[in-house]
Amino acid sequence: MDVFAVPADRQKGWYLSLMAPNTKGPQFAWLDPSRLYCNSQALADCVNDLAGPFQSDIVDLVAGIDAMGFILGAAMANNLGKGFLAIRKAGHLCVQSQNQNYSDYSGREKTMEVRVDVLKPGLRVLLVDQWIETGGTMKAAIQLVESLGATVVGVAVVAIENTEGGKWIKENYKFSHCIPQELQPQIDGKHLASFKNHKKLN
Repeated sequence: MDVFAVPADRQKGWYLSLMAPNTKGPQFAWLDPSRLYCNSQALADCVNDLAGPFQSDIVDLVAGIDAMGFILGAAMANNLGKGFLAIRKAGHLCVQSQNQNYSDYSGREKTMEVRVDVLKPGLRVLLVDQWIETGGTMKAAIQLVESLGATVVGVAVVAIENTEGGKWIKENYKFSHCIPQELQPQIDGKHLASFKNHKKLN
């Protein structure tokens, strides 16, 4: 599949077919969404789809989660005309920071951190990441933002899987994602029909 090809009829989520399947084994995520970012129109349409539900909301700041959330988060901040805050993996900030422990999608124990001189009571933050599988990473980011008194106005990701954690986020926070309803079962089943269009690397 040509990563630079753009269909004439760009329905919501058309760019999802650009995502590539895992070819490296079970220690990696089951697909690579970042391939769609290589297409400028796909990236623009993805960001527009994610930002749309929040255009009429009061958003003071967009925060992206290390690392792939930086790409979409910065693009979302630009789309909404807001600033961008990086939520980092622990140990990377050279200023005073607040930490939060969590388990990621693979079950590994990790810690994230954020600088403490930006998030204040009353600040309304839109959280952005690439994907929600178990929900552990996003839930930790929510806890981190709220622990500093800021308000999470919503969550925006390419996809939210209908796991226990994914459902919790959908039930408790406004959210946007790029998955048409008819593709949700494929997302939850961790296999997209569009994978058949990807040539295997030799």
